[in-house]
Amino acid sequence: MQLPKPHWNYQLTITNCGVFTMPVYKTSLIGISNLLRVFLLFLSLCVLPHANAQNWQLIWSDEFNYSGYPNGNWSPEIWNPGVVNNELQHYTANLDNAYVSNGTLKIKAAAVYNNSTGQNDYYSARLNSTASWTYGRFEARMKLPGGWGTWPAFWLYPDDDFRYGTNPITNYGWPNAGEIDIMENVGYDQNVIHASTHSACCFWAVGTQRTGTINVADPTANWHVYAAEWYPDHIAFFVDGVNYFTVWNDGTGWESWPFNHNFHIILNLAVGGSWGGAQGVDPNIWPRIMEVDYVRVYQQNNAAPIQIEAENFAQMSGVQTESCSEGGQNVGWIEAGDWMVWNVNIPSSGSYNVQYRVASQNGGGSIQFERAGGGLTYGIIGVPSTGGWQNWTTISHNVNLTAGQQQVAIYAPAGGYNLNWIRVTRN
Repeated sequence: MQLPKPHWNYQLTITNCGVFTMPVYKTSLIGISNLLRVFLLFLSLCVLPHANAQNWQLIWSDEFNYSGYPNGNWSPEIWNPGVVNNELQHYTANLDNAYVSNGTLKIKAAAVYNNSTGQNDYYSARLNSTASWTYGRFEARMKLPGGWGTWPAFWLYPDDDFRYGTNPITNYGWPNAGEIDIMENVGYDQNVIHASTHSACCFWAVGTQRTGTINVADPTANWHVYAAEWYPDHIAFFVDGVNYFTVWNDGTGWESWPFNHNFHIILNLAVGGSWGGAQGVDPNIWPRIMEVDYVRVYQQNNAAPIQIEAENFAQMSGVQTESCSEGGQNVGWIEAGDWMVWNVNIPSSGSYNVQYRVASQNGGGSIQFERAGGGLTYGIIGVPSTGGWQNWTTISHNVNLTAGQQQVAIYAPAGGYNLNWIRVTRN
């Protein structure tokens, strides 16, 4: 059926979603309400929370539905001025500088006039999450303080900042082990939101940090959701669901991409400093408050098991392969002191069930599952007798693994068994 030419064409365009065109005919105005319902359905599908659209599973949050000092999800830093970035504030554990009320966290930067110096002393808070993660979606709904001299931030920092040694420029672990800035803002440019990553090759002290910006019209007057999605190969940054900046793993090593280990969340409100105070600090605007409605952490629901065929080792010592009664090949002739190494990508840190498909004429062997190169043993399990070298059974144990591309190994403290495959499944 050929339709007449529409009297109007209404278009709805949603960033990162698409364009929907709704034709309206002069003779069918009665149907406009139904067409508007279609519009609203399209809108709802596009603006569903990103965490749901990407099969994210909420694993940690603070909804700030209590009153008083921030709960055990957070640990305060206690610092004097100038510890980092020439900032002016004292970081305290005082209730006046960090408190929860009416469903939100407030981090308050306050000024106290110092008669002896003739200048303000500043007091604020910097809170570290007591939990940490490798990979995931990290988001916070926030209202920013504004005002010249404010420097609010929502970011991720490594638990082990010396993981990749000492940086020769900073004489500290930072930034070798990485930093992920989900939201930074300076009061003299308060409608611009910044996201950055820092690493040994690329950091602000040498002007090479990887940074993106987005203009937000009202970050101090209204709530906005700031988020990052961190994967093994890239980190994407969002404001209100709009992806405005992405950093990619270039594959050149830890100097460029140290983002493969646990980071914790930091919420802080700095005063002045090398960036926040670059155009001065207004002494007359204090106190200023950064308000947080919630902080949430998601990880992808990757329930599919990881199957490792034993014969596909990257390195080995002492073993041989042979035809397997279950098809393909298996590793055989495993004796005490033999070992094998495989490359594997663990999607998220946590508890895993590791299964081994084994066969043994007499039993008495053992499997030591470890990080390649030794030093960290995940678990040891005995191998029973199966009554023959091609009579297969499955044994398993639970171990804790860290997310990321890595090498795992089996070492045989006692031999006398064959191995067909290993299967790793998230508990």
